[in-house]
Amino acid sequence: MKRYGQLFENFTAFPNLLLAYQKARRGAVGKPEAQAFAFHLEGELFQLQDELMNGSYQPRPYRYFQIYDPKERTISVAAFRDRVVHHALINILEPIYERCFIFDSYATRKGKGTHKAIRRAQQFLRRTGWFWKSDIDKYFDSIRQDMLRDLLERKVKDKRLLEIAGRIVCNGGAEGVGLPIGNLTSQFFANVYLNGFDHFVKEDLGVKYYLRYMDDFALFSPDKTQLKSWRGPVRKYLNDNLGLQLKASASFLNSAPNGLTFLGRRIFPKITPAISHVEHARIATKTQRHQIRTKFSADLVF
Repeated sequence: MKRYGQLFENFTAFPNLLLAYQKARRGAVGKPEAQAFAFHLEGELFQLQDELMNGSYQPRPYRYFQIYDPKERTISVAAFRDRVVHHALINILEPIYERCFIFDSYATRKGKGTHKAIRRAQQFLRRTGWFWKSDIDKYFDSIRQDMLRDLLERKVKDKRLLEIAGRIVCNGGAEGVGLPIGNLTSQFFANVYLNGFDHFVKEDLGVKYYLRYMDDFALFSPDKTQLKSWRGPVRKYLNDNLGLQLKASASFLNSAPNGLTFLGRRIFPKITPAISHVEHARIATKTQRHQIRTKFSADLVF
């Protein structure tokens, strides 16, 4: 496996930090913290650069709030200057990992996303006939920080860059476990954490039709018995290698005509006859209920 070094200079280069600021600003337009950073932009970026280069950089504590989507989640908000560092880090790491991510991993990647994942799932339903869908129980809260850092070291050998990445990884969770939900780095690292699992499914198990969106994944086959035989090895790999457990209530083996519930949609293999390019998918019942509750709550705000 190729490992990459001599990355730190590009990471801390002023053009990379400026680009990172521009990306971080897109999600913080009008926010006082971002405006204050922008007012002293050059000085703030040089200060960050100095801290990163001399090793004194430390991420600041997160700010937390709750959302209901539809279940309750705790969202962690990093300080704006830390979000700049997050983007600067991903600018360096993303091209490296894009070379080794499988094609059918769709979360938080350029040119991917939920719509393409849904279309791909529908294609697989039409080609096969059976599916096994599952997801991981409390995924972000279950990621082991030591394992994640080991995985990063398998691709990156620049010790100074790894030190910064390690400080970001460990700035959250509890007792060395968990990544904060809501950060760009957490989403990226969550994909890195399951990349080995993706290759295990595709290469070791030989699953031709497989896709994943963050911790939601599905295996497809024309043979129901084959799908059943894959469930044990999948559970064992996740538990033994990553310390993860499948969510029993979200694991389903079913036939394609019954529809696959995935990413808030109920997906069927059929294509609308009159308009061949329109996929046949509808909003899942749970998602509809959540949207109705959200709209009703919004209507009560004057």
